[in-house]
Amino acid sequence: MKIVLTGDLAARLRDDAERVLEGIDVSPEFVLLGNDGRFDGDPSGCDVVLFSLSASRRKDAMESLMPLFGEPALAWMQGPGAGIDHPVWSTLLDRGVRLTNASGIHSEPIAQYIFTYVLHWERNVALHQRQQAAKQWETIHSDDLGAKTIGIVGYGGIGQATAKVGKAFGMRVLGCRRSACDDPNLDAFVPLDRLKELLAESHYVVLCMPFNDETREMIGAAELAAMRGDAVLINVARGGVVDESALIETLRTGRIRGATLDVVSEEPLPERSPLWALENCVITPHDAGYSPLGDERLGALFLENLGRFARGEPMRNEIRSTGISHDEAGA
Repeated sequence: MKIVLTGDLAARLRDDAERVLEGIDVSPEFVLLGNDGRFDGDPSGCDVVLFSLSASRRKDAMESLMPLFGEPALAWMQGPGAGIDHPVWSTLLDRGVRLTNASGIHSEPIAQYIFTYVLHWERNVALHQRQQAAKQWETIHSDDLGAKTIGIVGYGGIGQATAKVGKAFGMRVLGCRRSACDDPNLDAFVPLDRLKELLAESHYVVLCMPFNDETREMIGAAELAAMRGDAVLINVARGGVVDESALIETLRTGRIRGATLDVVSEEPLPERSPLWALENCVITPHDAGYSPLGDERLGALFLENLGRFARGEPMRNEIRSTGISHDEAGA
């Protein structure tokens, strides 16, 4: 079995992977791809590829890695993120390559990001900064999260981590997804066909659902109109889950209090986008999930799945379908 390991932890993972495969009837050969795009070994004919977070952020590594997606022998690829909306994942699945994503490894840092901006809005951070810049000493009466409701649309790992923090702040927590769930951190589960009820009750609406044909522009003009006037929308899912033109108009007219967007429909966000100039919109460059612990968490997931793969067992986070029609979506 030829295994390509990429990124900052590749050398360490090689030793750990050898231990995982001890006692299994497998003869591993390891090839390492550095962030400079150079291979230590010959990657041709590889069976397994770990596509690490650090490799995904380095141009040289990416350029060297991409040809491996077409390797005829490739049997399994571990992806670096939770999102599977890029066309390359559908291509792999169509070829019969097994695909696992990194769902779960970003949950904690993204929950921290979400509450960075919940507190940003709740405690009027931007107004305090403007007053400081103007050397203005004036009391600002902020509100209290203990009296607020947070509605989480897409109740997977990120949603669950967000609910846990929300309960720690004493918030009322609503969760919405396609299938019912029982979580002690939820005050109420709201089925998808009652989404507008969640929107109407929530002071903070957090979007963390996967992006697919079912969720494309799930939050449109009607859903935005259903939100409270003092509500804030926080999107850490994908830009495509929101009708961006409808959101721009909603923010421009002050129909809701504001939005924090880590994801937008076109990334990087073009200079022509009106979102840049809206005072009630905070834009961040799709970095909510960044953590220096990210590759370690991904490595641990990969090692567990490597043992399962070698033994012929089901793997964690295995993806059967992306749920996206790229010809229809133009993606």
